Amino acid sequence: MLPYAPMKPVSTLNIWRLTWPTILSNIIFMLMGIAYLKIAGEMGADAVAAVTTGQRVYWVLHAIMMGLCSSTTALVGRYWGADNKTLAGRFATLSILLFFIDGVIFSWLIIPFREQLLSIFSLSTEAQRLAGEFVFWTLLFAPAMLATLVFNMAFRAIGDSKTPLWTYAIGVPLSILFGAALTYGWAGLPAVGLSGLAIGGGIATTLTLVIFLLIWAKGGLALKLSSPLPDILSNGRALVKIGMPAAFEQAFFQSGLLVFLVFLSSYGNAPFAAYGIGLSILGVMIVIAFSFAISAATLISQHLGAGDPKGAYNAGWKTMRTCVYLMIVGAILMSLFAEEIGRFMIDDDEVIGHMVQFTYILAICLPLMAIEFSMAGALRGAGDTRFPMMVTVFSILISRMLAPWILVTMGADVFWVYATSILDFSLKAGLNMARFRKKKWMQMPQ
Repeated sequence: MLPYAPMKPVSTLNIWRLTWPTILSNIIFMLMGIAYLKIAGEMGADAVAAVTTGQRVYWVLHAIMMGLCSSTTALVGRYWGADNKTLAGRFATLSILLFFIDGVIFSWLIIPFREQLLSIFSLSTEAQRLAGEFVFWTLLFAPAMLATLVFNMAFRAIGDSKTPLWTYAIGVPLSILFGAALTYGWAGLPAVGLSGLAIGGGIATTLTLVIFLLIWAKGGLALKLSSPLPDILSNGRALVKIGMPAAFEQAFFQSGLLVFLVFLSSYGNAPFAAYGIGLSILGVMIVIAFSFAISAATLISQHLGAGDPKGAYNAGWKTMRTCVYLMIVGAILMSLFAEEIGRFMIDDDEVIGHMVQFTYILAICLPLMAIEFSMAGALRGAGDTRFPMMVTVFSILISRMLAPWILVTMGADVFWVYATSILDFSLKAGLNMARFRKKKWMQMPQ
């Protein structure tokens, strides 16, 4: 056991200082995807479909890797809180090395089968061709993108959320600039078309990662580089053991969402389009909730590392409450301006009608989402990754597969299919909160 050394109580201001750079980082990252779609939009619907599909494939990899590197947050934060900076640096270095290799393996397993994978999206012949090229280059550079993700998670684990912000503040503009330059052939560069977005973005991301790794190696950052070689096998097993349940959780979630979309598509294009637009709006709120989840994981791991379980409990609870208050404000605003939001996004009365219904449902979900994300993040920060995984699997089976199947079979109105989102977030929020309050996560191996 680590020695008991209570840390300073966490205030709401401390939580905001830790969280706002992460929120801004994630928003900047989302803007890159929007910029790519805007550039693709000038080339036609097939190009947009290709980029959308390519981004979807990458996001599956991103989600799985995000789950895997939950172990980075738990272990780096724990040893940082215990004032063992050497081990914190060692786990950070090993995480980047290990998960970069995982990224290479994942990418090169998928590349040979990308055409078969893309065939499930029923794209036109030209969109299929463009998507195949775009996905190839995206996957080729994916290991560098995923290594950047792990690098950022390691620094957030020590409470440094500004260094990750700088990686996005530099990397995203460079990605857009390089991508556009190779797409259009600026500055004497070859105009390679849509693939230029993936190539330019990959080059920019790799360059940004190299720059920050060099700064890190020269001792320019708070967390110091440490050799991963001592106890590399046992430390690697610890990272994988904690991270694998969260990785499986993300993979199952993505699969469940795909099944749900198949059920929803049976109601026609308008309800399907309304759901897609609603999810894009929800994405902004998810960014906020996810940022609080990272903060909760960071604070929990550091307090447990310092041998202060009471402080860890209070930090997790306060982070959750702060996120809930913010989501309530968001829910009220979404409800008041549901129709205006719909008309801003699309000029189609049928789609807008469905979207207003879905927006009201999302407004109900937001406080529940705040609880789910914060409590699950807190549990993962303690190394308790299996329980959130089991909760997600159970909730997806019930709310995204079984319930929609029953509703579609009964011929229920699409409103009730949308409403399964409330069931999903209610199950996950309630079960994760109950687990947190029982404090069993305090007995996780230290």
